[in-house]
Amino acid sequence: MTRKMHQKITCQKQLFTSISAGEQLQSWQDIATVWADVKAKSNDAEITARQNKFVGKYKIQVRYQDILLGTRRILWQGQAYRVVSFLNPDNRKRILEFDVVEDQP
Repeated sequence: MTRKMHQKITCQKQLFTSISAGEQLQSWQDIATVWADVKAKSNDAEITARQNKFVGKYKIQVRYQDILLGTRRILWQGQAYRVVSFLNPDNRKRILEFDVVEDQP
């Protein structure tokens, strides 16, 4: 399994900072940069504002680390990916598996 982890990704968590009038500003903070196995799942069409956009979906596997449970976004090859779900597939805290989709601006 670990031999397949040859892609570097950066895991990020979401932060909210209060600004004037009770508004909150969203920002991202790096948690860790780790080696991963990235596999394409599909390239589905999404209809947004009457426009078809193709959105890539990926499965990303990394070595389990408790700190990575706070991951909400992953940066890979200059692109941001939103974490849709994650799980520990064997329940032995060896691997974390993230399902992600391309984060559209």
